[in-house]
Amino acid sequence: MAGRRDRGGQIPAGTASGTPSHLLDVSRRFPLVRLLPSLLRKATHLSRRRKSRAPRGREAVMRNMLTRQWSFFWAGVAFGVAQIIYMVALWAHSAKPGKLGTLTPITVTSDLGAMFRSMEVGFYHLFALPDFQLYGKANEFGQSMSGGAFAPGVGWQILGMILGGLIVALLEKESRTWVKYSARVLWVAFFGGALFSYGTRLAGGCTLNHLLGGMPLMSVHSFVTVLFMAIGGALGFVVMEKLNLAKYFKHQETRSYCEANRGDAGETVCYDPAYRPTRRPIFWVALTFVLAFIGFSVYGGLVDPEWMQHLDKKGALAPVGKSIASVGLAYAAITLIAGVIAGFGLSKSGFGTECALVSLEVAGAMRKDDGKFARMGVPRITRTLMRGYLPIIGVTASWVLVSGFVWLMWVTGVAKPGFESGLKEQLTLGNVFGGLLIGFGAVLLIGCEIRSYMRVGLGYLNTWIGMIGFAVGYLPFTMNYKAHMTFLESNRWVETYKIYQLVFPDNVAMQQAMLGAWVLVLAGFLWALIRMGSRNTGAAEAEILNLSTEDLQLELDAQAKSGRGPVAQVGAPAPVPATALGLATA
Repeated sequence: MAGRRDRGGQIPAGTASGTPSHLLDVSRRFPLVRLLPSLLRKATHLSRRRKSRAPRGREAVMRNMLTRQWSFFWAGVAFGVAQIIYMVALWAHSAKPGKLGTLTPITVTSDLGAMFRSMEVGFYHLFALPDFQLYGKANEFGQSMSGGAFAPGVGWQILGMILGGLIVALLEKESRTWVKYSARVLWVAFFGGALFSYGTRLAGGCTLNHLLGGMPLMSVHSFVTVLFMAIGGALGFVVMEKLNLAKYFKHQETRSYCEANRGDAGETVCYDPAYRPTRRPIFWVALTFVLAFIGFSVYGGLVDPEWMQHLDKKGALAPVGKSIASVGLAYAAITLIAGVIAGFGLSKSGFGTECALVSLEVAGAMRKDDGKFARMGVPRITRTLMRGYLPIIGVTASWVLVSGFVWLMWVTGVAKPGFESGLKEQLTLGNVFGGLLIGFGAVLLIGCEIRSYMRVGLGYLNTWIGMIGFAVGYLPFTMNYKAHMTFLESNRWVETYKIYQLVFPDNVAMQQAMLGAWVLVLAGFLWALIRMGSRNTGAAEAEILNLSTEDLQLELDAQAKSGRGPVAQVGAPAPVPATALGLATA
């Protein structure tokens, strides 16, 4: 069933209206986590109410919010809220008396490496094997120690994003294990994941770090990295076209949309009602890897077993990184919640970062020469998404929230912007090479790193394979850690962290004014994108803001068929020709 969403049915994720005040008490965060199963049961019960009972008012809004896809704009708002929650948790955890704390947006790549190390150590322990030290160092007794790339640890925000995807799958009653990918797509996803993850090691972070974190904070290294990510993404798009895989470019797969487009093969490439994923051996291999990755990290974070602990630089036994024993219950719970909110918003829209850059590059071209991209095999819904600037609208909405919050906290003397901790957040040659690999790999993977986490929770097989690629891509860095750090250290270009520090190195008030001006620029950019997206697609601005991409496409199709409205002048995307799909023609 693919009924269109009520245009009034979209509300921002993460709203605090009606939230009991006791949930805001940091000391009582963890009970909220324990209550999650009961909340899920109630939400699922709501979604199963018979259609014969037409919901009204708030009930209809809540049902749509829980069981239907969201627009990119509201997904961006949800991610911005998650960023703020994470920044506050980190600031509160690390604040010291007499010192101005810092606000650092969500980061994931270092924690991902620590989780790979946890999985490695857990595997050795489970099968009584020696430590091969693929992701970190160990002493002669096989005990993990600092000094290498990573020690065993857990990233609660990563687990939260995966959990957010799983929650969406439960609420929508639709795991994406039904999505059928060819063997070629799976191989390309593995290769893309490996390139992407190695690029993050060179660039000091993934698209989340640079595009959603560094850009709103005006980080120098992020602006350069994002530039080369855009170039790498464009190259990846060309490669995918040459491999005849552009037909797989979709932000999200939903059964309702595929069923509504049964007669259009270009929109249903991954949909086969007879497909049974459990009959493919690669399904079980990938699932085993994902469960091991999650399981060992969760166990280490909750239990802190001695065999997963490591020796710190002073030779003392330290707990598992970011385990409850290390950072405390409140920090672990709040960052987990931030991850869940982020993953929920991501899963509700197909929100990602690399497609945001691609939309800026191709939106105009897709409107002017729709047939060219149709012949490449790019689905109609993807062309609408790009023409409407929907991905970059979502990203910019997150930018405005994050940069505005950081600026307000800074000028009021509560905290200052983060991302100022050393080589990792300074501009080096690694940002150039790493940015290219990140952009290229993300397109091959059909998703960036944060998008991959939510897709793991939703059940996309190509992303499970991509996670194996992530693990492989870390190895050149972790097994040659000192050589890589020496290379980056010797190719440091700019030691200043932020653009406003370059312009006003000795005037904090002017730095604050420049960041405030940047907030206004981003808000103006968001407004311009919405208007341009409306003109490019023929959709109303309210539709650009509030409709999911699936509902927007169905609405545009209906208007184009009737010959009414602005869509008739702009033109709806044409179906992908059979030749582009490799189908026989009469």
